[in-house]
Amino acid sequence: MPGLFRKLDPRVTGELKAQKKPITWGLLCVLATSLLTSAMIPLVQQSIAAIVDTTPASASRELGSTPLPGLGSQPKLTDQQAEAMARELGVEKARVEEAVRRAADSQTDFSLPARKSALERLGVLCLLIVALFLTKYWFTRGQAYFLTHAASDLSANLRKRIFEKLQRLPLSYFHAKRSGSIQSVLTNDVLVFQNSVQIVRDTLDGPVKAVSAFAMIVWIHWQLALISLGVLPIMAYVIYRNGRRMKAAQAQVQENLAELSAFSNEAVLGIKVVKAFSAEDRVAGAFNERIRDTLKSQLRAARRFASLRPMVELIGASALALVIYICGHLAFRGAVHVADIAAIIFALDVVNQGFRSIGNVNNTYNQVQAATDRIYREVLDVPEEHEPEGAQSLPEPTRGQVTFERVSFSYPGGEPVLKDVSFEIPAGESLALVGASGAGKSTIADLLLRFYDPSEGHVKVDGVDVQTLSRSWLRSQMAVVPQHTFLFAGSIAANIRLGKSNATDEEVRRAAKEAHVTPFVDPLPKGFEETVGERGVRLSGGEIQRIAIARALVRQPKVLILDEATSNLDSESERAVQSALQDVMHGRTTLIIAHRLSTAARADRILVLRKGEVVEQGSHSGLLSQGGVYASMYRTYSSGVIDEPL
Repeated sequence: MPGLFRKLDPRVTGELKAQKKPITWGLLCVLATSLLTSAMIPLVQQSIAAIVDTTPASASRELGSTPLPGLGSQPKLTDQQAEAMARELGVEKARVEEAVRRAADSQTDFSLPARKSALERLGVLCLLIVALFLTKYWFTRGQAYFLTHAASDLSANLRKRIFEKLQRLPLSYFHAKRSGSIQSVLTNDVLVFQNSVQIVRDTLDGPVKAVSAFAMIVWIHWQLALISLGVLPIMAYVIYRNGRRMKAAQAQVQENLAELSAFSNEAVLGIKVVKAFSAEDRVAGAFNERIRDTLKSQLRAARRFASLRPMVELIGASALALVIYICGHLAFRGAVHVADIAAIIFALDVVNQGFRSIGNVNNTYNQVQAATDRIYREVLDVPEEHEPEGAQSLPEPTRGQVTFERVSFSYPGGEPVLKDVSFEIPAGESLALVGASGAGKSTIADLLLRFYDPSEGHVKVDGVDVQTLSRSWLRSQMAVVPQHTFLFAGSIAANIRLGKSNATDEEVRRAAKEAHVTPFVDPLPKGFEETVGERGVRLSGGEIQRIAIARALVRQPKVLILDEATSNLDSESERAVQSALQDVMHGRTTLIIAHRLSTAARADRILVLRKGEVVEQGSHSGLLSQGGVYASMYRTYSSGVIDEPL
């Protein structure tokens, strides 16, 4: 098998070798079916010969319908008679002598017992043909089973690898990629990639059929085999040239499919916005434009492939026509038997089948190569989140003290988002981040969670730089309640357990009670096992947010990050959940990204950010007494000019 894979992309062969056992069994079945197809050739030859040679009129057919002048029921020719007949018929003398001999044989040997014997021989040959096809049936069935099994396992394992790799990629990767493009890798590209099994099959099937059938032609009539051999270089050149064009065309198809998938995904997720702005026609028009681009690229690739198969068949048909023409001349001179001609025609068709398989290899390889490039370029070759050598965990119990020391950060190729930011959250206290949109509030939370690492400075937990800590351990000590909550299309309990996979039913219910989830869950027919729908579509915004709070609480984190956790709640629910959060925050380090100053006012300390820099920090009362930026913002907020200024 390694020799068979030698010319394939190493990335493809690596995936195929993982399916070595089913592919090996499948290839053995392919080899058997290919050889059995070629084994039909001599059986066809012998069957036709049996029919022709045992027919009483066979001799007269050899010389046409012209009677043999001067011959009785037991013809015997002198040399002079043979020469005269040859001149009259325009054939060679040896041809006349052979025909007369066959006529004599048929007249003397084609008795009733001889006919019976010939029919028995023909019957045996027919039984052999049936037995051969029956054997081929089982090998064909085995081939389909093993190779389909290998292709299915291949795609399943590859999707698993891609998905697991996606979980290990940094958040910056997902910010740079469209979700639909990533989905296209998992679906379209993997679906094309599994055709690599077909490459392996055709790589064996095509040459074996072509070589074995050609060997039969050599065995039957080597001169005709040499004539047939002349078309092989032409076929090889056509396949090679077409393949180079196919590669670029197929790569464009995969790119367009990814763009189509990305756009359709966005359109479905944003359908509420589309309808709200009556943009259905515009979005449909943009989608149709991408459909047209995809269709154009697919048709371009189809034209490349469509020109290959007819060209191969045309070359093969030309060779077949030439061979038939030459066979006619040879048969007329008695140099070849009609059974040999039939067998050669059948063998040439098998040779053509082999070359069509080889042409399919070239086309399929280009499709697989384009998909492979995208799979590895878009996902598998992307660097993962780097874990430092000897990444550690802090000894229990973790206190939860958070420190930022002169931290600066900028996104790749962007302007600085944070500039020399320093602050400390003592264990068990809360800190609210206040500032206009783009001031850097969410970036601070991202650095604490190690979604990104600072460009300069240090982020520490309990005095230890987080870059020396294991990301998985660090995040296990924290919980986040985002402003825009994402729920999976499972049950309410399953979404809460996302915070703690082994949480008991009692722990789930306790967290739900603290987050005021139970009042709307208990009346449901299935309670906590009720499904929420895709992205929580069956729940209200306030209900979704309370489930997110329960998901954080069940984790019992040392550090809690609240991204305006009550912003989507109605006033009654907000009061209840704020009361619950105050209890939860007590004794737990809490970082609050405040969008409302009323939320910030409840924190132990407040950090005011402007364009990535700390301009003020202190308690709510202390900052008001200073009369600075925060005091100005709060006066504006309190006067009712703005409700959510941040």
